[in-house]
Amino acid sequence: MKELFFWKVWSSSERRITIAAFVIIILSILFFVLKGIDPLANVIRWDVLSELSDISTVVDVLKFDQWQYGISVPSNLVTEQFVASTMETDFLTLKIFWGFVIIGLSFILAALTTMPRFWYLAGMVVFILLLASARLETLGVFGEGSRVLFIITVTLFTGLSYYFHAFRPDLGIGTRILGLLGVSVFLLILIAFVSPVAFPALTAASYSLPVWMLISIIFLLVSATEIVAALVWLSTSGESKNGKSGLTNFLVISILYLLSLLLLYLKNTRQIDWDLTLLSPVYLAIAAGVLGLWGFKKRTDSTNGLISFRTTGFWLYIGLFIVTAAFTAYAAGTANDPLLEVLEDVVVNGQLAMSIVFLFYIIVNFYAVFKQGLAVHKVLYKPMRFGLTQTRLFGFAGVVVLFSMQRLLPVYQGVAGYFNGLGDLYSNTGEYPLAEQYYKMALQQEFQNHKSNYALASLALRQGDKVAAAYYFRQALLKNPSPQAYAGLTGVLMQESLFFDAVFSLQEGLRAFPESGELLNNLGMLYAKTNVADSAHFYLDKAEKNIKRSEVPATNLLAIWARSTDAGLLDSLANNSNAQKYLSWQANWLAVQNLRQKFPKQFFKDDAINPDSVLSVSSLAYLLNYARNQASADSLPATFLPKLANKNPLLSEDLSLGALYPEFYSGNKLKAIETLSVWAEQGGEKSKMYHKVLGHWLLQVGLYDLAIQHLANVDGVEGILGQAVGYALSGQQAIGGLLLQRMQEKEPNPALQKLQGSLMTIKPPQTRADSLFATAQKIPSDKNFDAAIHANPFDAKIVAAAASYYGQKKQVSKAYKIVLDAMKFNDRAPLLWQQYTILSLQQGLTGQADEGEAQVRELSSPADYQAFVTRYQPMRALIEKQRAEFH
Repeated sequence: MKELFFWKVWSSSERRITIAAFVIIILSILFFVLKGIDPLANVIRWDVLSELSDISTVVDVLKFDQWQYGISVPSNLVTEQFVASTMETDFLTLKIFWGFVIIGLSFILAALTTMPRFWYLAGMVVFILLLASARLETLGVFGEGSRVLFIITVTLFTGLSYYFHAFRPDLGIGTRILGLLGVSVFLLILIAFVSPVAFPALTAASYSLPVWMLISIIFLLVSATEIVAALVWLSTSGESKNGKSGLTNFLVISILYLLSLLLLYLKNTRQIDWDLTLLSPVYLAIAAGVLGLWGFKKRTDSTNGLISFRTTGFWLYIGLFIVTAAFTAYAAGTANDPLLEVLEDVVVNGQLAMSIVFLFYIIVNFYAVFKQGLAVHKVLYKPMRFGLTQTRLFGFAGVVVLFSMQRLLPVYQGVAGYFNGLGDLYSNTGEYPLAEQYYKMALQQEFQNHKSNYALASLALRQGDKVAAAYYFRQALLKNPSPQAYAGLTGVLMQESLFFDAVFSLQEGLRAFPESGELLNNLGMLYAKTNVADSAHFYLDKAEKNIKRSEVPATNLLAIWARSTDAGLLDSLANNSNAQKYLSWQANWLAVQNLRQKFPKQFFKDDAINPDSVLSVSSLAYLLNYARNQASADSLPATFLPKLANKNPLLSEDLSLGALYPEFYSGNKLKAIETLSVWAEQGGEKSKMYHKVLGHWLLQVGLYDLAIQHLANVDGVEGILGQAVGYALSGQQAIGGLLLQRMQEKEPNPALQKLQGSLMTIKPPQTRADSLFATAQKIPSDKNFDAAIHANPFDAKIVAAAASYYGQKKQVSKAYKIVLDAMKFNDRAPLLWQQYTILSLQQGLTGQADEGEAQVRELSSPADYQAFVTRYQPMRALIEKQRAEFH
């Protein structure tokens, strides 16, 4: 336990810093793990492209005993595809990277200050050389190309570190780390406020990339033998207590470990194509790095005091570990696959070559100790025949040999990774020609790397060069294919109208990534565009089961069902569909409800309207479908849709029409009919639809003659059938039957023949206004009459009764307005003219009253007119008498 918790014997300040260091290491590993799960997801988003289409639905219905007359109006369907975005830089990753790197560098420099003079000076020389290679002049501090920042940086770091080394050797490691960290923070603030470049953090990271890569390679090679050393401990720590030899166990597990590394090497060099996911180099690197926290102690103890683990070795190792984890996370966070492959090769080749030599070292030096059953791990770094220096030299030579067998590909990949970083920098600054040049230089070093090819495709798309984009997307698929590249290629092919090429591309992508929900969804939608509903349903259903964003294929499934499924099956599928909160799904669900003529109460989704009132495709579809589906239950859309129309001028016509539905069914019918009448008379592309909708609404409120006039402008079955219904409801069944007969002669239809017979006995359907009027007659009140008028402000009986009621209550102006509103569209009703005439007299408007009396005489039957005159003449005579007396 003393070896495991070696820091317990250290001072309290050292223990606190040690715990902080462990926390930082854990966080840096988590940083790498999170960024390394899916590197491409860090720089490429899966965006959703929504498309709007129409489907005919019947939401205006006039129901009779055994049949109904409805008209078709468009409801909106949303279909969605996944689109891989262009490659972008994750600046949050960049900030976290610099945070860890600065901390790691402070640990390294602090450790150097505790070393003997020669090693301290050698270390600082190497540090200055690395600093020079980072090209700090590119930050432009104190002028373009100025070396002043480099001089200041060198002066501050070397000056403070030399002070710690030569003048204050008594200071603890914590003070040294904090002091050097303070210098880094000062320089960071200086650069942030003084540097004129657009992206100083990215500029510094791109040009200093070789520095961090070199440090990471050193760490990975330093820790390369730690797993074998741990196997020695595992084989001998327990066996030594009972005197048994652990040699056999050690050899077996070591050979298995080396065989695993050999398989990884063969896979990396493309000599085998086996799935070795469980033996990922990531796990090996993390395991070696963590084991080195204890293994490096034994190695420093074997240096005979040259390096003290407590004052130097531990902090140096911690710093290297943090920088390596941060740099690897940065490589993954920028999806720089050449860099990741370099680090992977260093892990595999380093552990393979150095572990083989280290295994030889162990056998040669400690075979006898193994046979005696002693604890070999305690003397592992005290060789008797073959020295540690020789082992490390031969191991490094083995690494060089393995790299040479790869024709130095990792070296070229490292250069390609460096150029990719510069390409990212200039792509963000908008210097596309320069970025393109660097990406192409990276391709010269490693032409199959995904990063460069996808980035070049992204640049081509930004500049509108679809041919080049398709070429580079295809190139990105050569060695490291990705669903994003397949989606990008498909998108370009579709824009070029190469439909079948796009299908073949997606099919190829699904062979490589059979569980990619994005590709499955997109292929399903391509089949849907060719009306191959079975294939579309198959791929969309599979996509829904293989993707986190299952709401997208679920939305598309609703659209497919709505377009290609009969009514009975649609009911079954819709009832068994899992509800989604996703706005596009809600829009399609409402469209399906409109198609099924189902109008249950729905709750409005407030998130359908953005704070800036700019509507997306999904928002538009949802709002319009909701307005039609909930027209009788929610009048609120009639208020906010016109306001949205002002904010979205290109969508103004659709939104304004959508607002009229709740206005007519649950708001102000007069306003809705007045507005739609104006639009219908103005003409335009949608004038026939306006006439159709208006004609149906006029039938609903009993204005049959006017409805016939508007429906006469509608072509096809809907217009003729509507006219026939209008004639039949107005008592002219013969004319309605004749219209149906003529249509039957042109297009024979059994349903029309059956309808022709029932048309003769058709009666106006009972409406809500009728029941409300009956209630008002039984229980006269302002509330009841207002409700009846609201339900149908044009019905002559309702309006006349309400006007009479309000007239008796001395509310003449209200009664007069009700009558005038009704007469705007119902100007041939004798009852309305009677009330108009009486109310005009009550207001002293004798001229209007005389005009009204003439209309009553024209429109009424003799008996009705005689009854009216009996009431009218005494009132007229009374007014004349009062006027004569006044004069």
